Amino acid sequence: MGNVLGSEAQESPEAKKSEQKESTNKPETKDNLPEKNGMEDVALEDAEEAKKEEEKFAPEPTDSLKIGNIECKTFSDEHFARIRAYFKIPNSFAADAAQFDFKKMAAAGGKGGDPMAKTTDKKYIIKEVNSDDHETLLEIAKGMAEHFIDKTEPSVMVPIFAHFTRTEKKTKKTYFAMTNCLTDPGPYKKIYDLKGCADDKLLTDKGNRVPEVHKRVWKAHLWCGCGGSSRSTYLKGKIEALHSPDLLMTKDQKNLLMKAIRSDCAFMKKYGLMDYSLLVAVVEKDVTEESTTSPASVSEVQAGTPLLCTVKDGKERKTYVGVIDFLQQWGFGKKIAKGIKIFERNKATIPPPKYAERFVDHFEKSILLVDEGDINKQIAARDKINLPHRCFPFVRL
Repeated sequence: MGNVLGSEAQESPEAKKSEQKESTNKPETKDNLPEKNGMEDVALEDAEEAKKEEEKFAPEPTDSLKIGNIECKTFSDEHFARIRAYFKIPNSFAADAAQFDFKKMAAAGGKGGDPMAKTTDKKYIIKEVNSDDHETLLEIAKGMAEHFIDKTEPSVMVPIFAHFTRTEKKTKKTYFAMTNCLTDPGPYKKIYDLKGCADDKLLTDKGNRVPEVHKRVWKAHLWCGCGGSSRSTYLKGKIEALHSPDLLMTKDQKNLLMKAIRSDCAFMKKYGLMDYSLLVAVVEKDVTEESTTSPASVSEVQAGTPLLCTVKDGKERKTYVGVIDFLQQWGFGKKIAKGIKIFERNKATIPPPKYAERFVDHFEKSILLVDEGDINKQIAARDKINLPHRCFPFVRL
């Protein structure tokens, strides 16, 4: 009996070699992987999840999108789908009524006044466009996708990623969807709409909206200085926006931002676009242990990227920027407007090449550096360039 047990317990060398060979040739499955490969399993699962996430944000071109639970026909989506994929925006960005409601669209401020509204998560803005802007979008869609995706330079243009019309109504209204570059909960210390000319304006001051009180031909009382406190506040905001905007960042941040602005202005000039603005928003908060300020670590910038720095009083500052309203082409109407505004100095209605040159030059001179010498001396130097605005009575502010 003992000999039998002993012979069963001890395998011959030939049997061991045969078993090892069979084990080597046996294909690996999830059941026979060694325990040491557990980390590899986790890595494989992570890779599969990452692939699914990538597929989710790689939307294919589509003939229609659901916006607010309404079927909408798309335009040029072979190009806008590329932009959605690049910025990781799913086709379902505003698909159901809980995400967006067309009925909540309200007229925006400014001269255009086109209705617009944010999605409920405040990530995106949907805006109604006029017929001229619609035609411009059709023309620049391909070039805009290439500018964002195939570019060699940064861009701070606010991405337009969908262009569509509602199909359930007999209407010629068209819309576009763009990212919201001001997603910080605030409050905002300052928000500016800056063109580098007499049309510059302060939109928000210390968390409060600045009322827009424009001079118009039919508002004779405004031409003789009878606009009241609202008009006075508006004018002070315009003078601040043009001559002493609260633009403060590090040298590296300014260099990167100006690189993006030059690239964007080259795009605008190529397509004959003008009248665009740099939207600038400033948030300042006390520095805490949770603060994320990293002044000198900027490696890339795009619309909505917070430019972080610590200012003299120890507060953490975030500056958000984005080029907006870039669908206006230099056409017959603008040429007529240029002639009508013959007495208006430093006006917005100038040809695209000159507009782009002035835009770049203005921000090169207006941005102050938190890490480059005394701020007050920089302000004094800027003030010598931006002399106080001495306007004729005919100048519209």
